[in-house]
Amino acid sequence: MSVKEKKTVPLGLKLGYTIGSIGDSTAYNIVISFLSFFLTTIAGISPAIAGTISSIAIAWDAVTDPILGVMVDSSKSKNGKRRPFIGISLIPMVVSIVFLFMKVNFPQAQKNIYYLIVVLIFWTSYTAFNIPYYSLGSVITNDDDERAKIAGFREAMGFVGIFCGTSVPTFLVGKLTEAGWTDAQSWSMAAVVAGAIVLISVGMMWKATKGHDPVDEQTSAEKFSVRGTLDGIISLMKTKPYVMVILSALFCNIYMTLFNSDMLYYTSYVMGISESSASILYAIQSACSICLIPFITKLVMSHDKRNVYVACMAGTGAVMILAKFIGIRTIPMAIAYIIVVGIGTCAYWLFIFNFLYDVVDLDEFKNGKKRDGIIMSYYSLLLKLGGAVASFVLGMLMQIGGFDPEAAEQGARAIGTIESLFTIYPGIFMMLSGLVMLLSPVTRKRIEALREAQARKVQGLPYDTAEFEEVLK
Repeated sequence: MSVKEKKTVPLGLKLGYTIGSIGDSTAYNIVISFLSFFLTTIAGISPAIAGTISSIAIAWDAVTDPILGVMVDSSKSKNGKRRPFIGISLIPMVVSIVFLFMKVNFPQAQKNIYYLIVVLIFWTSYTAFNIPYYSLGSVITNDDDERAKIAGFREAMGFVGIFCGTSVPTFLVGKLTEAGWTDAQSWSMAAVVAGAIVLISVGMMWKATKGHDPVDEQTSAEKFSVRGTLDGIISLMKTKPYVMVILSALFCNIYMTLFNSDMLYYTSYVMGISESSASILYAIQSACSICLIPFITKLVMSHDKRNVYVACMAGTGAVMILAKFIGIRTIPMAIAYIIVVGIGTCAYWLFIFNFLYDVVDLDEFKNGKKRDGIIMSYYSLLLKLGGAVASFVLGMLMQIGGFDPEAAEQGARAIGTIESLFTIYPGIFMMLSGLVMLLSPVTRKRIEALREAQARKVQGLPYDTAEFEEVLK
């Protein structure tokens, strides 16, 4: 007889918590997708410098991740240990989005420094929001089926956020420029709209989760130190399931950064369509992923989520690699391609945090304390390091390929580089992101046995680790 109590999460709490994903995805995607394009074509910064600015900022953010993780795990507040960070980070995150997409008429060196400082502020505040936000999901429920349902809601909201961070800005820019606004004015207005969406959705989430961030849970006694951080990394790196999850995240973020950052270059210079037309493709990308959520979620109810994830990611990556040799020049072909890419993207965002919550449960069983903050932070560190590397590589490849932001048409080498950054390069990393999870020992059967043992352990009852011994190694 199972002693693990099932905790059904009310619909209102599911919606209240997951609406924050709209703000998260809006903030992340407008910066990842368009900052490089804005810096090179509007702000007047070379591709190599633009890529360096983005990579330095993301690398800095990766450094701050473990600091935030330790701070979250060791904090105490009447509002819980996660929600206060979310509240403090919101305003600087919104303001920095607006200032990032503002064209400034400074001398070149000062201009470079301006955008570097603002993007550093953005990524630091985004980290202060993102880590506690997703950590909060680990304490709402520990039931696997409920977590799968919450993941479905969260990712549906997340894809709404992707729409708000990609399709809405390109649509606005296209329409405003047609109405006589300059490109710089149009992008500034798009950033203001995106910032407002972030402010409203995260604010609603913060209010809806009041009282659901436990105030009596055991907190880590650790304070931040370089030695303690390194010891924590070493400890977690000995946990094979965690290593596989963060490697998958690393590879996937390289895919996402390359693909999303290159998409507007591709539609503008390879397909020759306007921002308004490109916004349709971004909208289809989000709509397709939302439509896929119930189908993939249903698969998880009857199949191991690890196997579903591997199939979706590896299959999508293979199609992306093939697309390089087929060629994508028409809108119908681009739509078909984006629909296929949506399968892998949807699977990643549906499963990655549930994989991490499995690690949180495993770590709690082994060490007797919940370290969701630090676990999320090292995941975020590898995720963002992947983005930093990808941003730098994208900028350098565009520079080497001869991309000229002043030219209406690009040369053959530049076009070839843009095509590869939209297909084969991200496809390889999408495939690797899926295949690496085949090495993870975490299966549905093992994690359910672990949670059953944890429930018995808490109640002082005898328990057996034989069913999940493999994940403890």
